[in-house]
Amino acid sequence: MNRLAQAVRRAPGFCTFLISLLVYAVLIRVLLSEPPVAVPQVVAALLGIAPHLIAVINATALACLLLGYRAIRAGSVREHRKFMLLSATLISAFLILYVTRVALGGVKTFDGPPTVRTFVYLPTLVVHVALSILSVPLIVHNLLVGLTYPPEEVGHTAHPRVGRLAVYLWSLSLTLGLVVYTLLNLAY
Repeated sequence: MNRLAQAVRRAPGFCTFLISLLVYAVLIRVLLSEPPVAVPQVVAALLGIAPHLIAVINATALACLLLGYRAIRAGSVREHRKFMLLSATLISAFLILYVTRVALGGVKTFDGPPTVRTFVYLPTLVVHVALSILSVPLIVHNLLVGLTYPPEEVGHTAHPRVGRLAVYLWSLSLTLGLVVYTLLNLAY
């Protein structure tokens, strides 16, 4: 076992904390930065398709997440691992795309009716963001444990308990993210 895996196994909570803190720091830095005044036309065109690509990535991540959960419930560790790693890869791609889009000024405002904005869009967005924030350490923890422990030992860690909570929160967050996408890009 390499030194990094040994460090994770000795202190998975601390490693989870550090990686989550790094993710939050990058996101906060980008969200608080001023986007450029203008971007090249090709970049602007890419920013235009980014929300649609993000929605496809999120829908695919949600499907993989639920398939991974179903696989472990059926006792298939191999399938579970495959789907969960794919979900994590997709959500990483989402984060890179989302952060890039925000950093370049590709943010869209809600153009629907004020009543829908107040009573549907904003509450959905707030819950989506809150669940996303809460999901990060749970996802990071389970990835670290799942990747550093032998499969036969993972079940004796907090991984199953944390994983159930992560699946519920992450699934709801992804679903609400798709609702936000629909309200912003398709409904209004």
